Amino acid sequence: MAYWDNTDNSDPAAPASCRALFWAFAWIGLSGFGGVLPWVRRVLVEQKKWMTPAEFTELLSMAQLIPGPIVSSFTVMLGRRYFGLKGAFFAVTGLYFFPLCIILILGYLYQSYGQQSLVQHILNGVKPVSAGLVIATALKLIASLPRALHTALFVLTTFISITLLHIPLVLTMLVLAPIAIAAVWKQQ
Repeated sequence: MAYWDNTDNSDPAAPASCRALFWAFAWIGLSGFGGVLPWVRRVLVEQKKWMTPAEFTELLSMAQLIPGPIVSSFTVMLGRRYFGLKGAFFAVTGLYFFPLCIILILGYLYQSYGQQSLVQHILNGVKPVSAGLVIATALKLIASLPRALHTALFVLTTFISITLLHIPLVLTMLVLAPIAIAAVWKQQ
């Protein structure tokens, strides 16, 4: 069953209610404050088992094509999958409610104490942890891709284009996405 098909509600791994969806995304929002994608995958695929790794990668790919924050688009599509518009609302509300409260408090504290050396050391210490989470998620996404030479070439080409050649993401996607789609289509 594709992720957008919600006609079969017999999936035992589906969230029990909008409340369950809200609290799962509230936990994701709190746990992944500053970068939730690693937590989205961990909670939805590994802990709750609401999605397979392939479904996660597929939905994430779709979310990247939609303008706006990727995790927001992902959350809307997943919430809609299970409970329609109501599910999308509860999922997004869960994702953003507590982080919004926290960011308002942190903004006030940073304005008051942000220039102190201890605060600067803390912020510098968090940077490598954030980078590590992003790298770990990327490796898990790569592991869920089909094992084929063309897949590896597209991953490598995308990485080189964006990271080393500094080609904008939009331009990279506009060029590589149609080629990758045609390559997969040709194999089927």
